Amino acid sequence: MRNTGKCFILGLSLITLSFVGCRKPDSNIGLALQPEEELLALNTDTLPFSLSMVPVDSLRTDERSRLLLGSTIDPISGFSEAWFSAELRLSQTSIDFGDNPICDSVVFTLKHNGPSYGLSFDQQLRVNQLADTMSVDSAYYGQSRLDIVEENLVDPSRQPVQMHPTNPVYNGADTLGAQVRIMLKPSFGQEILNADTTVFSSNDEWRKWFKGLAVRSESGGGGIVSLEPNVGVSYLRIHYHNSTDTTSYDLVMNSNAARVTHFRHVWPEPYTALNDSLPAEGTDQVVLLGTAGSYLRLNLFGIDELNLPEGAVVNRAEILLPVNEGVSKLSQPNFLTAFLRRESGGIELTPEATSPGVAYDGSYNPATNAYAINMPVYTQRRLNGEETRPYVYLYSELSSVAMEQVVLSGPYAETPAQFVVTWSQ
Repeated sequence: MRNTGKCFILGLSLITLSFVGCRKPDSNIGLALQPEEELLALNTDTLPFSLSMVPVDSLRTDERSRLLLGSTIDPISGFSEAWFSAELRLSQTSIDFGDNPICDSVVFTLKHNGPSYGLSFDQQLRVNQLADTMSVDSAYYGQSRLDIVEENLVDPSRQPVQMHPTNPVYNGADTLGAQVRIMLKPSFGQEILNADTTVFSSNDEWRKWFKGLAVRSESGGGGIVSLEPNVGVSYLRIHYHNSTDTTSYDLVMNSNAARVTHFRHVWPEPYTALNDSLPAEGTDQVVLLGTAGSYLRLNLFGIDELNLPEGAVVNRAEILLPVNEGVSKLSQPNFLTAFLRRESGGIELTPEATSPGVAYDGSYNPATNAYAINMPVYTQRRLNGEETRPYVYLYSELSSVAMEQVVLSGPYAETPAQFVVTWSQ
């Protein structure tokens, strides 16, 4: 069993499923771990199934280890955009800015953290204040949209903004490490300096007055970068002087600051149905795209056509998904996870995740150039009539923080996907 840990970003509430009385026993499902030559009376059937793409409607992207920013165009999945909204908290309460504080500049610094996607170019950015307060206790999703105040706070004379994840940033005579360095209007900083002193008495008072910022690209391309939302490396710094001193003050991101990455995708043919929140069915190949791009939906209807004798046990139920090599320019996921949708709403992992002794696999095998997913418990329960849900969904655990993509062959391709069930008596 694979421990999904904190990376399981869908925010699932896992429940342990216990076995009940079955028409067909499932106590020998663990035999899937034994070599086939050690099993007696093995039988194998290759079952029909369908494979399609469905839109993503429930991917949680709040409080993650990365924020994504930018936009890119991929020849397979089309246009993808990522932006974020975040609270900024006081680095020090009850701050005294001195007599007659004057803002000299405002710099929003964001440290790179992880891979970039697409070609990296300078981009025109928007920074807007949020119109409503965020809450770290609330759930936010990749499709969430937060209201903003329309004024762009970026200093127009300091556009476009460098977005390269490895190139140094030159600030006058200084050479800085790679970062996204956004220069904001001094008038915005002056508004903060002019705020009533009660605003800075606590973070609760500050949050009532300042809701947070949304950062988005307007370039329509130029790449997507990964950013680190942690105190000390990503912050907004107000440089100012007063009647006696020249100094600065930081607003910071930390573990108490709410944050969320938002995603938008515009799919080309033959996947345009996804743009209308509909499944893309009947395509020669399917695409699994992270950043709330697409899930894969398996309809394992062949299970219902499998007529096994009384007492038969499913030892292995393996789905093999060949990868179309060289098609995608994005990195592919190392592992695919399967889940089911609850009839009452929400989702849950397939029962293999909570069944000791069952090898789910789900990994990519370079030798076969395919993903292998083993679901004997789900298949046995379908045969027993205990499980009636026909659809199994696949996604990558890094979908909320990585733009991974893989193009897979369907059941009717030249090198087809297969669903192979091995059973015994």
